[in-house]
Amino acid sequence: MRRLSAVAGVLFLAGCATQPHPQAAYPGFWAGLGHGLVALIALVVSLFAPVRIYAFPNGGFWYDAGFAIGFGASIMLLVVLCIARIGGFITRGH
Repeated sequence: MRRLSAVAGVLFLAGCATQPHPQAAYPGFWAGLGHGLVALIALVVSLFAPVRIYAFPNGGFWYDAGFAIGFGASIMLLVVLCIARIGGFITRGH
């Protein structure tokens, strides 16, 4: 019974949480795409400087969609470059 009341209390408090409504000045799809493309670089820089890899507040779904597409593209590019590098070593007989 204690667990049930604790979970109910947490859910009740979580239901009170709000985010600001998206406005025209907030970053949208294209900004999310750019942020997703440079997310890996921003992650390394954030270890040494106060840099965030994700804009908040943002335009909501479209920012998230752009970020996911950009991040996925940067990961694919990294994988393709690594495969090309490894493939070059393999074909040269090293």
